[in-house]
Amino acid sequence: MSEGPASAPVGPRGDSWRWFVAGLCLIALALRLLHLRAVADIVLTIPAEIGLDRWLQMHIGEAVARGDWLGGWSAGYDTGPLYGYGLALPYRACGERWICPVTLQAILGALGPALAFGIGQALYCRAVGILAAILTCLYTPAIFYELLLVKFALLPIAVATLLFCIARARASGAARWIVPSGLLLGVLAALRANGLLVLPVAILWMIGPVRGAWPRLRVLLLACAGVALVLAPITLRDAVASRRGLGTSLWGIHFYIGTNPDADGTYAPVDGIRDDVVGHVVDARRIAERLEGRLLTPHEVSLHWYRKGLEFIRQQPTAYARLQVAKLRRVFEADEQGSFGDDFHDHQVVSRVLRLPLLSFGVIGPLGILGLLLTLLRGRPALLPLFTLTYVVSLLPFFVTARYRLPLVPPLLVLTAEALCWMEQALRERRGWALAGAAGLVALVALAVEPNPRELVALSCLTALGLWLARAVKLAALRADASGKSYR
Repeated sequence: MSEGPASAPVGPRGDSWRWFVAGLCLIALALRLLHLRAVADIVLTIPAEIGLDRWLQMHIGEAVARGDWLGGWSAGYDTGPLYGYGLALPYRACGERWICPVTLQAILGALGPALAFGIGQALYCRAVGILAAILTCLYTPAIFYELLLVKFALLPIAVATLLFCIARARASGAARWIVPSGLLLGVLAALRANGLLVLPVAILWMIGPVRGAWPRLRVLLLACAGVALVLAPITLRDAVASRRGLGTSLWGIHFYIGTNPDADGTYAPVDGIRDDVVGHVVDARRIAERLEGRLLTPHEVSLHWYRKGLEFIRQQPTAYARLQVAKLRRVFEADEQGSFGDDFHDHQVVSRVLRLPLLSFGVIGPLGILGLLLTLLRGRPALLPLFTLTYVVSLLPFFVTARYRLPLVPPLLVLTAEALCWMEQALRERRGWALAGAAGLVALVALAVEPNPRELVALSCLTALGLWLARAVKLAALRADASGKSYR
């Protein structure tokens, strides 16, 4: 395989690929705008159900836009109100209309193909980058999530930008890439607290090739400074809110929802606790205080539910092990379940874009795992496998829904492109055993996580189409590459 950027042509031929990727971004934007037109009433007109996530984020955004910098009373039900603050400015700029932030999210999401191209080219080669950009353009679940007024809407583009910056930071060691990497790690942690587990892995990967104590310390300090620029103001805001009685702590009840005798790996209501953000705070505190026999702080409430979860683990270790396997299956299942008031299938009914026979998680999950293993076995840069595995581990202590795995989508799309390029080459070189082993692994993963005949047929058809596309991309890249190097 060519060594990525070193073999990339310069001049007009290199520019032609930039125009191609820009065209993919325009297609991605068109798909998002067509989807927005179809679901505008659902997203913008029909009031969000009280207590669910879209209502919470919109309520916080409205409060901040009207001058309440703590986010209003509802901010006490959100452990990470950063997204609500981000909604306030475009919401107010448009005369308190939600069309502006939703359109902005559509534009940001449409940049995904360009970032996927940059990640694939930096870590693998140009052919992988081009194919990753095409796959990203055609991944429909991202369109659904990116046009919801919930914090999860920003996760795919935030993670894609983070991976792009980290890859550049490791290659160049320049502060202009290290500091943004830190900033985006802070954003990921603010949007999804379990993203904190990725932070040390990402920083260590950036430090990896650096020689000398001071240069390594420099990378560490620059990255941590970027993280602090995001998390320090949030921590200060939370401290002030806590002193005013608006503090909250949800990690304990979320841990117990995912770790109790009745848990099945995904979200399941707990007896006595309403299944909305209000119930997770008010009801969880009421029950904890009754059992403890005293008033509790938000942190003490979380500790109460955390200890109950640990008690289940100690008493039923075998059941807990089976539960963890169920959670792992949930991470890679094909369907988009658990949207909490904004169901993928409800939007699919009214949106032709979501009904298009394009990519789903049922395709990129199994193929992405193959690409992950190929990356490790062939000694390729390990950023995407490290990020993917670390984030999967961070999900397992809690319950798993489709939207919680959104940070896995950008790396898996690039890993899927790597897998397809490798399989195409194995097919062309008639390495039957290698290809059969790879196909068997993909089928085994698909059967293990969700043995749905419809999804298996879709996986087979889209894999065949992906192999043809990989061949076409590599032929086009070879024609444009004056060096004539092939994908190896």
